[in-house]
Amino acid sequence: MPAPRLLLLSLRLGLYQACLGGLSVLTLGIFNRLLINEFAVPAGLAALALGAQQLVAFTRVWFGQRSDRCRWLGLRRTPFIVGGAAAFCLLFWLAGRTVLWVAEASQAGDGAAVLGRCLLLTLLFLAYGTAISASATPFAALLVDVTEERDRPMLVSIVWTMLTVGIVVGAVLASRFLGSACADASLPSMVAGVERLIRVAPLVCFGLVLTAVLGVEPPLAAGRPTPPAPGVATAEPGFWRSLRLLRADPQVGYFFVVLCLFTFSLFLQESVLEPYGGAVFGLSVCETTRLNALWGMGTLLGIASTGFLLVPRLGPQRTALLGGAMAAGFLLLIVLAGAWGSLGLFRAGLVLFGYGAGVCTNASLTLMLSLTSPRLAGTFLGVWGLAQAYARGIGTVAGGGLLSLVGGVVGGENSFAAYASVFVLQSLGLLLSGLLLLRVDTTLFQQRIEQAFARLAAAELD
Repeated sequence: MPAPRLLLLSLRLGLYQACLGGLSVLTLGIFNRLLINEFAVPAGLAALALGAQQLVAFTRVWFGQRSDRCRWLGLRRTPFIVGGAAAFCLLFWLAGRTVLWVAEASQAGDGAAVLGRCLLLTLLFLAYGTAISASATPFAALLVDVTEERDRPMLVSIVWTMLTVGIVVGAVLASRFLGSACADASLPSMVAGVERLIRVAPLVCFGLVLTAVLGVEPPLAAGRPTPPAPGVATAEPGFWRSLRLLRADPQVGYFFVVLCLFTFSLFLQESVLEPYGGAVFGLSVCETTRLNALWGMGTLLGIASTGFLLVPRLGPQRTALLGGAMAAGFLLLIVLAGAWGSLGLFRAGLVLFGYGAGVCTNASLTLMLSLTSPRLAGTFLGVWGLAQAYARGIGTVAGGGLLSLVGGVVGGENSFAAYASVFVLQSLGLLLSGLLLLRVDTTLFQQRIEQAFARLAAAELD
C-alpha cells in the first residue's frame, strides 16, 4: 500500500482506539475518583464495580470467532465493531446515571442502597466489558484484513499512538465538561458536570467509531481474502473446531505463554510505582501522580517510533528483545536512583523505561497481528487479547502482593529493598520475554495453519 494512503488509513482507524482511550479515562479515572473521593463510596465496592469489565475478557475469543464467520451484507468485522460500539456507548451512559444514583444513596447515608446500586453498577460494567470485547476484537482482526504484513509495523505505531492521544484528549475534555466543579468541588456542581459529560461523551465516541470504520472493510465478494488453496475448506469452522485448529502449531501455546509473561512483567510496577516515589523520594501525592505521565510519555515515543525505525530493520522478534533489554536495564537504573536518592535520575529512568516498554509493546503487537490466519484472524486475536487482559490484571495485583511479601521479610512494605525486589523481578521477566520471543517463526506458523485447514477439508470430504 502506498505510504500516504497507509498513513491516512492508519490515522482514520486510530480514531477507534482514541475513542477507547478516552472512555478508559472517564470510567477508570473520573468515575473511580468521584465514587471514592467525592461520593464517599467504599473503595472496595468502587474497585469491584469498575474492574468488572476486565473479568469478561474470555468473551474476546468467542466474538473474534463469530466475526470470522459473519457474512452480513458481505462484511465480517464492521457489523460487530459498530454494534459493539453502540452497545458500549449506551452502557457508558447507563453506568454514568448509575454512578449518580449511587451518589444519592451515599449522600443519604443509606448503606444498603449503596451496596445494591454498586452491584447493579457491577453488572453494567460486566456488560460494558462484553461490548468492548464484541467490538475491539473484530477491530483488531480488521487491521489484519485491510493491510499486508509489511505495512503492519507502521499501522501499529500510529493506531496505538492514537490510543494514548485519546487518553490525553479525554482527560482534557473531561475537565472542560466538569467545568466549575474542578474549582469549587461542591457536590451539586460535580453532579451537573457528570451529567453533561455522560450526555455528550457517548455521542462523540460513537461518531468517532463510525468515522473510523465505515467503508474501510471491503465486501467479501470484492475483498482481499485470498481464495483457499485446492483441498482447503472454504467455510470457516465452528467455534470448537476453531479452538482445535489453534493447536495445529505448537507456537500458539508458546506465544500465549510468552505474551502472558511479557504483559505480566510490563505491569508488575503499576501498583507500586507511585508508592515508591513517596516512600523512597518523599514525593507528595500530586507529584507521584505525575510519574505516570513520565512513563506514559516514554511509552508513547517508543510505540510511535518503533514501527518506522526498528521493526522494518530488525524484525519484530529482535526488536522485542531489544525493547525488553532496554526496559530491563532502565528498571535497574530506577533502582539505582533510589539507592542514591537521585530524583533526577529516577525521573529520567522512568522516561527511558517507558521508551523500552513501548519498543517491546510495538514488537509484540506486530507479532500478534502476524500470528493469525486470514480466515481465523478474529479467533487468534481474541486469544491474544485474552492473554493480555488477564496477565495485566494478575501483574498489577502481583506487584502489590510481592511488595507485601518481601516487605514482611526485609523490614516493611515501604523499605527500599521491598520496592527494589519488585523492579528487579520485573526486569528479569522483561528480559526473559524478549529472549523467548526470538523463537517465534511467523512463516512456519502460517504454513502449519494452512496444513491444518487442508487436513480439516480432507476429513470433511471423507
